[in-house]
Amino acid sequence: MLNQSETRNSAMKQQQGLNEENNADMCVDNNTPDANTEATNKKKPVFRFNLSDEMVDALLDFSKTHQFDDRHSYADAWNEWKNAPHISKMLAHEIERLQNLDYKGSADSIENKIFKSGRYYFRNKSFVKVPPKPRGKYISVSKELICAMDEHISRGINNNDNNGNNDGQNKFPSPAELFGEFCKRCVDILKMEIERLIDLEQFSEDPALIIAKIKKTYKNRAFQILKSN
Repeated sequence: MLNQSETRNSAMKQQQGLNEENNADMCVDNNTPDANTEATNKKKPVFRFNLSDEMVDALLDFSKTHQFDDRHSYADAWNEWKNAPHISKMLAHEIERLQNLDYKGSADSIENKIFKSGRYYFRNKSFVKVPPKPRGKYISVSKELICAMDEHISRGINNNDNNGNNDGQNKFPSPAELFGEFCKRCVDILKMEIERLIDLEQFSEDPALIIAKIKKTYKNRAFQILKSN
């Protein structure tokens, strides 16, 4: 797919956030050159081809003008637009430029990719920069729960070591398995922690977040301890 060049100076294009991860990229997997080609051509192959700034500006203007057209109306407008003398000349230069960069596709395939970039990416791209959500105050679980978690994880690992196979290949229990057992064995401390957290504003509207937080904390502790063993 085709994407906007990362060297854009236009403030509007910076808001678009067009980069290599966008769906508008043209990712081309050229065939690997043979030994003879490599011997005569040391140029590094290009696998990603970006539209020129001029092409992006024109494509963006067209796509936004016809943003709410249905599929057939958009295609009709595209055919009329691309045949306009200045646009036709621009498309020809763009196709020539990409082919000179060793893009293996035909002129028709390049034009089709430009059409799809406008139709499915530029047309729906929003210029409104969404403000980041304010990060809430981090609330940790109690030290008592952390200690209980660490003790349970270590005990589970030690029991597994003592019951290991004769070949010495011990299979550690997964963090999910350990957490399931922890919930069965440590009901009282879990109940106390849930009651403590549910009184906090951050969890008052959705108590399910408490279980998710405790589970995530346990699994993180388990991964850390398993990694150190």
